[in-house]
Amino acid sequence: MSSTGTVTSIFDLDGVLTKEDTMASLVSGRLTTRPHRLVAAIAPFLLAQAAPPDGALRPAMNRAIVALALGGMTRREYESLAVATGQAMARRTTVVERAVARCRLAGLQGPTVVATASEATLARAFLDSLGLRDIPLAASRLDFTRRGPRLSGHNIGQAKVAAVQAMGFVPEQAILYTDSASDIPLARVARRTVTVNAARRSISKLAAVANEITHERWS
Repeated sequence: MSSTGTVTSIFDLDGVLTKEDTMASLVSGRLTTRPHRLVAAIAPFLLAQAAPPDGALRPAMNRAIVALALGGMTRREYESLAVATGQAMARRTTVVERAVARCRLAGLQGPTVVATASEATLARAFLDSLGLRDIPLAASRLDFTRRGPRLSGHNIGQAKVAAVQAMGFVPEQAILYTDSASDIPLARVARRTVTVNAARRSISKLAAVANEITHERWS
């Protein structure tokens, strides 16, 4: 809580505001139309699934999968796909309505930001379609090279802490809403952590570092 009595809130996106993984949904849709790239993505996918969420291997494998799936796309092509995917995801029953309502209320009560490893255009389209247009977003960025998009500014782990700080938010004053142990760096500094629909393994890891923690199941 700040000196003025307002509460800062930081919301993760995937697993909190939606039960899906936004970037995985976009990537998997792209890969299903390109079987040769789908086969190439199997090995990094399996490695990512086996890796702990708070380590370096999973993000590295996810970046490799993104590069495989989006290879050859122009910025315009990608942005069109990202907006369409985000809007479609916002219409699905996998949206966690209680989390969206809490995020909307938090935005009225104090500084609020959605901080996600998902890509910015995709995440923004999703949030806007949910009526969260006024909520700031800290997200990953793509660089567009001759071979296609590359996930360069990957907003995960310690990078999330730096990203919200750069936007003027103070994590030490914040309530963090997350489902993932990848947010341990934020949980370590946040005033309070709320796990949302988190798996036991993530709850255990977050509880080991959080200053204060509660656990909730939302639908």
